[in-house]
Amino acid sequence: MLEGIFQDFSIYLNNAPVISIWIFQIIFCYATILLALKYYGKIGIYIYVSISIILANIQVLKVVEFPFFPEPMALGTVIFISIFLCTDILSEYYGKDSATKCINIGICSYIFSTIIMFLTISYNPINPEIFPNWSWSYDMDKAITILFLPQFPIIVGSITAFYISQKFDVFLFHYIRNRIKKGLWLRNNLSTFVSQFIDNIIFSLLAFNLLSSNPVPLYELFISYGLGIYFLRIILSLLDTPVIYSAKYFIKEID
Repeated sequence: MLEGIFQDFSIYLNNAPVISIWIFQIIFCYATILLALKYYGKIGIYIYVSISIILANIQVLKVVEFPFFPEPMALGTVIFISIFLCTDILSEYYGKDSATKCINIGICSYIFSTIIMFLTISYNPINPEIFPNWSWSYDMDKAITILFLPQFPIIVGSITAFYISQKFDVFLFHYIRNRIKKGLWLRNNLSTFVSQFIDNIIFSLLAFNLLSSNPVPLYELFISYGLGIYFLRIILSLLDTPVIYSAKYFIKEID
């Protein structure tokens, strides 16, 4: 029964406007960050980032059409930009060390999940002819293999881009903060704008061109991923400005 409900709901969402799903995901991610902060403090942010970096690298494999852009664009943008919001919140209210620790935790969680899923798909699946009652497991094994088989260009591009861009984001955030005490909106947006540009360049070049066995032409890469995704990230960065201001009201104790 529940399976049928989820299937019907999935069909309903498939027929819904893409922009409405996108807006809901934005609200859901930002609300989750604030609630995690309220009930678990910076530990809640660490947990959110650990989960989000894994989900973002799964979601980026799906490409969809947005009505306001002529070329298809990869998903994962909403989740990924929310991670930059998390490190900015940690930088502002908990300090540089907490933001740096969050980056390292995110990297470790992604590497750990990649290794675990690689070991998972390394097990031989059951023979559905011998165990017909478990034939669904054989089909599920093929789906898991397709989804989680490590793609070297994606892994290297993602880890490299994430680490460099996040480190630069924290550096630039505090560089501006040390010189302009007020203007949280400025350091939040400016650090994110620049670091997201760095992330876009590094990831797209490594994952889809330099390390790819089927490289995407640079022009198409620039239009669909570089320009398109960066445009979305700029919008999301601007939208998260009220969230970082609101965060201080969700912090019980800054330690």
